[in-house]
Amino acid sequence: MTGAVEKTQKAATVLAIDEINAAGGVLGRAIEPIAYDPQSTPNLYKELAVKLCDEDRVRVVFGCHMSSTRKAVLPVIEARDALLFYPTLYEGFEYSRHCIYTGAAPNQNSVQLVDFLTEHYGKRVFLVGSNYVYPYESNRTISDLFLQLGGQVLDEMYVPLNLKTEDVAKIIRHIRAAQPDVIYSTIVGDGIIPFYTAFKEAGFDAATMPIASQSTSEADVIRMRPEVAEGHITAAPFFASLDTPRARAFVSAYQRRYGLEMLPTAPAEAAYFQVYLYAAALQRAGGDGLEQLLPALSDVEYDAPQGAVKIDRMTNHTHLWPRVARVNPQGGYDIVYDPSLRVAPDPFMREYCPDLTRTFPHRVQV
Repeated sequence: MTGAVEKTQKAATVLAIDEINAAGGVLGRAIEPIAYDPQSTPNLYKELAVKLCDEDRVRVVFGCHMSSTRKAVLPVIEARDALLFYPTLYEGFEYSRHCIYTGAAPNQNSVQLVDFLTEHYGKRVFLVGSNYVYPYESNRTISDLFLQLGGQVLDEMYVPLNLKTEDVAKIIRHIRAAQPDVIYSTIVGDGIIPFYTAFKEAGFDAATMPIASQSTSEADVIRMRPEVAEGHITAAPFFASLDTPRARAFVSAYQRRYGLEMLPTAPAEAAYFQVYLYAAALQRAGGDGLEQLLPALSDVEYDAPQGAVKIDRMTNHTHLWPRVARVNPQGGYDIVYDPSLRVAPDPFMREYCPDLTRTFPHRVQV
C-alpha cells in the first residue's frame, strides 16, 4: 500500500478477517483474503479488479480509497455482478446496486462540520482542494451549506495531486488575500502535510482561522509536528480518541497487532466493521450471490467501534454516528461535538441542499 490512510484500511480489514476466522469463520469456513497493491493509480485499480473477478473468481471486493479509484473499479464490479464494499467518506450523489458505502455521506459529516464552523469561527470560507472529483463535488456541497446559513465563499481553487512548492505558495497567497474565517480543504494524500506546514509558517493562527478538512486524519496528523496540526478541525464518525468501551477495545486490538504508534482512522474503522457486516450477512444468506447478500445486509446490525451501524436498503449506504474533532497540543484529536445520535444516510442531500446545480464563478484551478 502506498497511501498513509490506505495502509490503515488494509490493516483494519486484515484484523477483522483474522478475528472472524479465529472465532470459527463463516459457514464453517475461513475467509481467505487476496490482496493487491494498485499503487493509488485508477487504471491499475481497474486492471486488478478484473484480475480479482476473472482470474481469482472473487465475488466480493473490499477496498478503494479515493473516489477516482472507486469510479474506476465499479464498472468492472457491475459488469460481473459482484459487490464492492467501499469504506471511505465520499462526495455523495451516487448509488450502485453493486456497492455498499460504509464511509460517511455528506449529511453525516459535512452538515455537522459546517454547523460547527459557522457557530464557532464564522461564515466566510475559503475552499481549496486537489484536482479530481471528490474535492469538486465536496466543495459544491460545502458551498451550498455555507450559503444556506448566510455564509460567503470567498475563493475556490484546485491544485495538482502531486502538490509542488509553488502550488502551496499560491494557496497561501490566496488565503492571505481573502482573510477567511475558515479554510475548507479537500487536499488529499502527500499534499496535506506541506500545506499544513506552510500554513503554520505563514503565521496564520488555527485558533481563529482553522483548516477544516475531512480528508485529514490521524494517519496524517501523526506525521506532522504537533504545533503544525494543533487547532485544525475535522468531522468523522470515528476517532481513535473516542472514549467508549467498544472504541477502546478496537484501538487496543489494532495497536497490539500493528504497534502502539499506529492509530486507526475513520476509514480504517469502516474497513473493519464492513467485514463484520459482510460476515453476518453471509452467515444469514448462506451464499455470496448478490441476490442473497443484499437482502441479508439490510437485515443485520453490527456494534462497530463508533456505535451500532446498519446498511440502508434503499441507498446501500450506512447509518453512522457523526462527530467533529479538533487537534490538541499533543497532536491528538479532541472530540468537540458528539450528539450521540445515529444519522441515516442521505447521499443525495435531499433534506439539506435543494439546489446543488449551481456553478460558482470564483473557482480557480492551479
